[in-house]
Amino acid sequence: MAWVVPRHLAYFLFGRCDKRLERVFASELSEMLKVKDSSLRLRRITNQDGKHAYTLYAKTLPTFSFNHDCCVRDVIGKFLHDQGTQNVSFEKPADASILQYRFEMDNGHMDETQLREKVLKHYMNGNIQIIFIMRHRELPELEIERLKKIVEISKDLFYDKPNRILVACYSEFLADGKLYNQKGEEKLSAKIESSPQLLQNNPHRL
Repeated sequence: MAWVVPRHLAYFLFGRCDKRLERVFASELSEMLKVKDSSLRLRRITNQDGKHAYTLYAKTLPTFSFNHDCCVRDVIGKFLHDQGTQNVSFEKPADASILQYRFEMDNGHMDETQLREKVLKHYMNGNIQIIFIMRHRELPELEIERLKKIVEISKDLFYDKPNRILVACYSEFLADGKLYNQKGEEKLSAKIESSPQLLQNNPHRL
């Protein structure tokens, strides 16, 4: 990755992050600014909002998309902690790609029509699986409402491919690492009302 913040390393190495781990890695990264070996020495870069990250070679740090990109990297760190080290690509249209998986971080800015169009345009063909992570920027308990939309799209477009689209709530994925497919007989609306998790009886674990 071109740049990291302390919590990315916590998710990658420990599969979790709390204030203590974030402080530990912040201290470790700061120490890496001082090493004599230029091939190992980090530098700290700052964006227009005053937020910073650590890098070996990146020249710029995003401003408008910084929080989004940080969340993508948190998910990648958690995924790699649970699945093992793999190459990561940030080539568009996906937010990130690992093996056959295409990660999409949804912050709620697209409506159902736009979500459908995104899938139709980029993900109908090829031997891939799309992982939609639904994140609500202020109220994590509302993430599952967004999840319902993409699962309904998956059922419509990939009724014969239940594992084509995998889904998770951002906050829950960082806690337990679980991804879910479209299978399940219970109505999604009932699930949303009765449970903080979706499609519990048919989890798809990678």
